[in-house]
Amino acid sequence: MTISVALLRMSLALAATGLVGWSILRQIGGGLTRMERAAWSIALGLLAQSAIFVGLRFAGGKVGAGSILFADALVVAASLAVRRPRPDRPARAVNPGGSRAVAVLAAVAAVAWALFLVQAIAEPMWATDHLAIWGLKGKLAFLAPALKQRLFLDPALAWSHPEYPLLVPLSLAAFAGLVGAWNDQALALLWPACELATLLALAGFLGRRVSRPAGAGAAALTALCFPLYGALNVGTAEVPLAFALVLVCCALLDVLEVASPERLARLAAASLFCVSIKQEGSAFVLFAAALLFVLLRRSPDRRAGVAVLLVPLAVHWGLLRFVTGPQTRRDFDFSLLFPDRWPELPARAATVVVRLVGTEAVGAMIPLLAIAGYLLVTRRGIGESLWPVFTAQLCCYAAAFTLSAFGPNYAIDSAFRRLVLTLFPAFTLLLFARGSSVSRVIHRGRPPSVVSPNPEGISSRPSIADRPPRTGGATG
Repeated sequence: MTISVALLRMSLALAATGLVGWSILRQIGGGLTRMERAAWSIALGLLAQSAIFVGLRFAGGKVGAGSILFADALVVAASLAVRRPRPDRPARAVNPGGSRAVAVLAAVAAVAWALFLVQAIAEPMWATDHLAIWGLKGKLAFLAPALKQRLFLDPALAWSHPEYPLLVPLSLAAFAGLVGAWNDQALALLWPACELATLLALAGFLGRRVSRPAGAGAAALTALCFPLYGALNVGTAEVPLAFALVLVCCALLDVLEVASPERLARLAAASLFCVSIKQEGSAFVLFAAALLFVLLRRSPDRRAGVAVLLVPLAVHWGLLRFVTGPQTRRDFDFSLLFPDRWPELPARAATVVVRLVGTEAVGAMIPLLAIAGYLLVTRRGIGESLWPVFTAQLCCYAAAFTLSAFGPNYAIDSAFRRLVLTLFPAFTLLLFARGSSVSRVIHRGRPPSVVSPNPEGISSRPSIADRPPRTGGATG
């Protein structure tokens, strides 16, 4: 099979994945913009394709393009046969102005994405983590006859982290089935597709809740994050995880505005997508659930909001534990938590703090100062409530480095920058959600009718976190 044929088949496989995801999104996608629909369709499609692949493997069927496409057709047909809960209402941006700025920023994002696309397919995937973990597991899932034995129980592969979530390897295996062969260059198209979905999610969400220039700006800044969207991360879980974190933030902010059944369903889907990619995604979902528990303390929707985050996490890890059995965590030395080793913890924690502040923070001084200046000149936006989640995530990384089995400095040097980069796209959402003052500069000189009377993108309806609890038969 030539590379051109493989790339064409992979492109068609991605289109089929998006179609399956769109068919699922029909039931829960009310109020989303077209860009958001495209992003959510990719995420839901990846979940569906992985589930279909696993089902076919454990059913003993042949996992090829025909069987997967037949299952895809059944999913689409079932969705079309079910009536949507209500007609979708086209979402409109809060502030639709700034067309010239939006066009320039969109062009910047498109050029940066095209550069990543070329890097991704220029050569077979070669990242160490791809060869040793994600790609290895995907190839085993696609080729090995005994799926469970090879992935989880083979002692010769203990170093490949059998305890890791499997959405990325299973997606690769499903796409290999659709392509008809394991072709590293063709399968690498998954990573530009995830970046494109991330940019569409940012632009669509911020365009709907804040302004079109804010959405375009977030997409452009994210696309320019070349340390994340570079050849080194093609084949690993970082780019899909960054996409998942953006979806969790978008769904969470929508639920904080109005906890409708559709929005809660999207939050549950985002939670499942996030925890199925990497363990760091589970930590992010846990912190998001804790945030909802606090913010919705006066709302009757408190239990539902927390449950839709935690139930997918619990189900995923329960199924993974059932399939894999008990696994050793090679990255961490949990004996440090025993009382006889507590005296070692302060010194290790101090090493982590010194390394993060004295080396990592100093090395990133210019971006950090730029962010600080931006926060000073912009007003609070709709994303302010999510800051504790990001802070807790960074603290979680510091705690993990303290417990590293290979020493704190080794863990920081090998993982910290990579972990922080996965947070960057979601972090830009928070930054540009504050962009009301920037938006006013862009729209200076335009007629007042062009600018929304609510430039900060904050809903005129009270947030469910601010509503009084329901009593008796009264409505909230």
